[in-house]
Amino acid sequence: MTPEDLSDPSGQKRSTASRFAGFAVRVVSAVILVLIIVILLWWGEIPFMVGISLIALGGLWEFYSTFSRHGYKPAMLLSMAAGSALPVIAFFLRDSQDLAPLALALALYLPVLFAWCIFRRGSESPTTDISVSLLGVVMVGFCLSHFVLMLGLDAGIPWTVPFTIIVMVWVCDAVAYLAGSAIGRHKMAPRISPGKSWEGFIAGTVAVFIAAYILQITVSRDWLSLGVAMELAAMVCVFAPLGDLSESTVKRELGIKDMSSLIPGHGGIMDRFDSMFFTAAASYYFLRYIIF
Repeated sequence: MTPEDLSDPSGQKRSTASRFAGFAVRVVSAVILVLIIVILLWWGEIPFMVGISLIALGGLWEFYSTFSRHGYKPAMLLSMAAGSALPVIAFFLRDSQDLAPLALALALYLPVLFAWCIFRRGSESPTTDISVSLLGVVMVGFCLSHFVLMLGLDAGIPWTVPFTIIVMVWVCDAVAYLAGSAIGRHKMAPRISPGKSWEGFIAGTVAVFIAAYILQITVSRDWLSLGVAMELAAMVCVFAPLGDLSESTVKRELGIKDMSSLIPGHGGIMDRFDSMFFTAAASYYFLRYIIF
């Protein structure tokens, strides 16, 4: 706002209108993304797997491209291929729930990554490039592949498990953002993410538990008891903000606000799906080894 706007009511009106327009764009984009995910789940397991793999591919492209612009030299093509392949591998493991091939894929990727970064020309800090490359594959490809593994947990209606987790995460994100924008005063991590507030976190937490209760009634599956729904809500409240703050840590170190401008009102794929990364993996292992 300019100095003239400080004494001009129309300046405040323009600022309010601008914020409202930005919020409206964010809401429309979020609704479209939710509808796409729901349609993919309803369409079938293969479309959902393809969708998750494409999200991983796009997120990794943003991640490595951003680091490349800031002087790093990750093994971009190798790591994008490896990260986007992990959801595909998970698809073929969903029925057996045998995670050994997934671990094998990561075990094979690591020495190839070292060789790629050590022997190529122009890499002044191969260990840094290896670290950046591995971080993207694990955080994006490996974590998101757990949504695909969830398809095998409920043999009766496969889509119910990933759907439940995804809805909880997006409810947490949306309400935390709204409450934080409206009443946020106490910052969670001001040096990392100035927009995150404890007020938003509390509002998001309450909303997730309400959403969990509604999902438990509407999804109506034996595995989703009220107790399990509340436990999943608690996990979302912990791991979704951690995923968001983790990506914010990367962006602050690079001195950027968003990974890209691909999704109006949200930034890039990484900015939109960061809350899903840790939550997908943590929720899967909780359900796999405690509930099912």
